[in-house]
Amino acid sequence: MTTMESDTDNSKSFHVYKKQEFESYVLWRSMPSILRGQPRHVIEKLGIDDEMAMSLLDIKNQTEFAQKFGIKDPGTLSAWNKKIDEDGGLMKNISLWAKRLTPNVISALYREATKTGKAAEVKAWMEVVEGM
Repeated sequence: MTTMESDTDNSKSFHVYKKQEFESYVLWRSMPSILRGQPRHVIEKLGIDDEMAMSLLDIKNQTEFAQKFGIKDPGTLSAWNKKIDEDGGLMKNISLWAKRLTPNVISALYREATKTGKAAEVKAWMEVVEGM
């Protein structure tokens, strides 16, 4: 099953022209907008080193996305936005790029838990790492 297909029989069949471009668009939309257009070294410093992600983060806005991917009809991206919303939004696609950053998050959590000893950080560590 691709990321754009639903596993329920109740959902509408989802077909889109330029499927690869649509999947790139969904991935681009799921990335933090604050990172779009940032210099490569800033993105790499955050632990993002995937070339596809880097390439997509070079795109600052929908107009640039349309130009880069050859989307000539301005209504296409609007229709895609609607489809994304109908398919449950962007949250399920965030893991496509964010999962690789989990070691960084765990490291930051460890630093905070050992530095401050605050209950929230310690509890999060125990839940994530120790399965408690």
